[in-house]
Amino acid sequence: MKKYQLKFGFPLGVLQEEVAELFKEAGYKVKFDQELQKVEIGDPGIICLFTRPVAIASLVERGLLNAGVSTDASVFEAGATKVKLISELEPGKSIWGKTKVVLAVPEKSKIKSIKDLQGKKIITRIPKITKEFLRKNKISAEILYSDTLINESKVGVIADAIVEFSRIGNILKAYNLKPLKTLFESSVILIANKDALEDKCKKKKIEELANSLEKAKSAQEQKLKSYTPWSTSRLDDIDLKILQAFYQDGRKSFVEIAKETKLSPVGVKNRVEKLINEDILKIRGLLNIKKVHSVSAAIEVETDNETRSSLIEKFKKSPLVYHLVKTSGRYNLIIGIVAPDLESIENFIEGEIRKEPGVKHIEVNIGELPIIPDWCPPIF
Repeated sequence: MKKYQLKFGFPLGVLQEEVAELFKEAGYKVKFDQELQKVEIGDPGIICLFTRPVAIASLVERGLLNAGVSTDASVFEAGATKVKLISELEPGKSIWGKTKVVLAVPEKSKIKSIKDLQGKKIITRIPKITKEFLRKNKISAEILYSDTLINESKVGVIADAIVEFSRIGNILKAYNLKPLKTLFESSVILIANKDALEDKCKKKKIEELANSLEKAKSAQEQKLKSYTPWSTSRLDDIDLKILQAFYQDGRKSFVEIAKETKLSPVGVKNRVEKLINEDILKIRGLLNIKKVHSVSAAIEVETDNETRSSLIEKFKKSPLVYHLVKTSGRYNLIIGIVAPDLESIENFIEGEIRKEPGVKHIEVNIGELPIIPDWCPPIF
């Protein structure tokens, strides 16, 4: 079995979450161990190396990996001419957006344009791309190569700027950096070593994997199409007026809403039943937080994926939590809570979050109660 075991590169970093979701959609059981830098996908015929996309491109090029998920920018950076593109893995419309190669500087930096980089220090893990960019713009700057996990932390300390891959900018914002220039956009791709494709068993395994991921990609695209924005024909202006009416007062009668929408009460009833049947509308009671709480907190948590999942499941039922978001970047979970006092927030953090062994770092921002917009889509 080991003779035909496929050696596969799974991307670490900004692509990790999206690629994991794609594999899960394809039926693989993805399991990360962040501390050991390991990933398993539940297929005994595929052994994964968890590393960055540039390293994957280089290792596939050298034949040390048979295949892997990387990006076209990483293939260029690695100078990988012997790899073969198997398939494009990004949905036509991704919620994450394209991976960008960006030049970023501190928000308060005196560097305002590319010309201001003259004589400066730029830290990067992709020196080839950086050198080419500087050459085209006739800029002489010192390139500091660093392959550590968070190069952003070094900007403003040992470097004046950074050239780095960025998915949605969370890490840049966390280190008070702003994009100065997008060098180019990069696509997520499945690549294979040309020699590996000469082996019938490995070729078959790669093709099976590619086929599964292509189907998963198509399924994701269909899901994206089903989540049509409200500005399209799925919900018209009357639907929106009905939703707004219920948001303002869930006890409004069909007769009252009919006057606002210029429909008959029966017409309103039919529309409401349709929205409920399509699982677009749920009518439920809302807590007036101003009557029971006085303070809120936005809690950013850095944790491993398994702990994040368990925290989400736990906090779905917490009476204090009103907001849960999975994010990429250093902090991969944002928790919004409301509480009667600061002591309650401290107890929540210490008793419900910090004690979890998989939690690495926490950042807390205390504020007033959340400001609820006058028109807020009633979501569930």
